Amino acid sequence: MNIGFVGLGAVVETAWLPALRRLSLPVSTLWGYDLDAQRTLPGVTCCESLAVLLAQPIDTLCITTASLQHLPVLEAALATSIPRIVVEKPIVATPGQIGRLRAILSLADNADRVLALDHWMARDGALCLAQGKMDDRWRPEGHAEVAYPPVTTLDDIVGIDGFLLEPSGFNAAGEPIALNFATGEPDTRQLRHPDGVIVDVGTHVLAMMRETVRYLGGSDELNLNVLLAKDRLGRAISPGDFDTAEGEAHLQGTLAGIPVNLWLNKYAGPGVERKGICIYLRDGRMISQNRGPGGERVELITGDSAMSWTRDGAVYAHCLGEHIFGASSLFTRAPEEVAKLTQRRMTEVEVLLQLQQQLRGAH
Repeated sequence: MNIGFVGLGAVVETAWLPALRRLSLPVSTLWGYDLDAQRTLPGVTCCESLAVLLAQPIDTLCITTASLQHLPVLEAALATSIPRIVVEKPIVATPGQIGRLRAILSLADNADRVLALDHWMARDGALCLAQGKMDDRWRPEGHAEVAYPPVTTLDDIVGIDGFLLEPSGFNAAGEPIALNFATGEPDTRQLRHPDGVIVDVGTHVLAMMRETVRYLGGSDELNLNVLLAKDRLGRAISPGDFDTAEGEAHLQGTLAGIPVNLWLNKYAGPGVERKGICIYLRDGRMISQNRGPGGERVELITGDSAMSWTRDGAVYAHCLGEHIFGASSLFTRAPEEVAKLTQRRMTEVEVLLQLQQQLRGAH
């Protein structure tokens, strides 16, 4: 297996490469290219240009650049015969890019090769619990057992909340700074629009919520509004501001008619971490999934008591091993789903970009 990376930044160094090492996959060569020629990574053979990288015998190309560069790199990759192309979230970053991407993927030969990556594929615990199907990936705590599915129809659900609240630190001036999600070290990047929380981490939460609803029998209907958006220092995002990234946002709307909230914050505070969803059931119970430092926890909460299941390991290791590079990857087990999944991720990004337009003004 030969893998290529376009973009050799923090997500490759701290997430992709450690996951590949843990998985012990039959990787022959890792190639990479980055606009910054000084950026290199151990074990990755660097190419002097994108053209040189794309000329290699690559089995899977991973587009891991800054979000604004995803589309131009994808266009170049689709002009080659590379059979599998995986694009980090968000798949595109502007409304104009959405239109261009739809045109490109209207060609079946293109659409079948492009997968929009998102972690929901490896974070299906809430869905499994709702269906009463906790498989052997999930370890029960105590005598946790599901006798029957908590959700038999969508009418059993009265609301869903999604969270991506990330721990943060402080700089010398006492201002909040982001931490790398994999290492906990200070994130030295200066985030700029469009890479604020609405489109950046909002894509993770929204994909997880939509796929859960979809597999429980819901439609693809999606409506969202911005109730709150602030920058890193807690200041509101002003109309006409096309540069400042949002550090915090609260989105509200409906999925398949179900009321939903999305709470997003890259600067939630030291030690604060909540990454997952909570499904509120009509009978008063709740299904909760959250990610902590060591893995996932899923709970069925009834009043003051809860049954819990856990899954250890890094989310990228699960995602890449089960759905991207493993013997039973999505490309192999369900190739017809690749284009459909990417279309759903595109729809979500389009809705989030429309919110950006409403918040900041047309741009």
